[in-house]
Amino acid sequence: MRNEIINRLGFMMEQALGTMTGTLADAFKAKGIDLPHSQYAVIRLLYVSDSPLTQVKIAELLKKDAAAIKRTVDILERKGLVERVAHNGRTNKVVCTEKALAMKEELTTVANNTLHTIFGNFTDAELDAFINTLGRIAEAKK
Repeated sequence: MRNEIINRLGFMMEQALGTMTGTLADAFKAKGIDLPHSQYAVIRLLYVSDSPLTQVKIAELLKKDAAAIKRTVDILERKGLVERVAHNGRTNKVVCTEKALAMKEELTTVANNTLHTIFGNFTDAELDAFINTLGRIAEAKK
């Protein structure tokens, strides 16, 4: 029985993530914002970071493939939301443009409202347990 439950977890996590990212994409689209979750995740990380980040650091923090982050940053750059700024002559830091900064409040509000819609019916105890569980998963060795 336990093995059956464990085997279902990956599929269920993928379904839950799909629901969350799809709901967020729909909420952004309703506001006329073309920003899939993968792009929003990078923008949000830049919003909350104390300083500009390299693509490698973004990939590390989001636990994503560096090539995928490069593609995402390329797209965000074409949309005028981020730019690469030379740092130490060999690396670039990624920073939000004025356009992205002007969107910060709206993006954050839409994302927060979406999360409240998804998690609003959870009790505090359920949320605490869920956060603990996700933390343990995130810290698991590859």
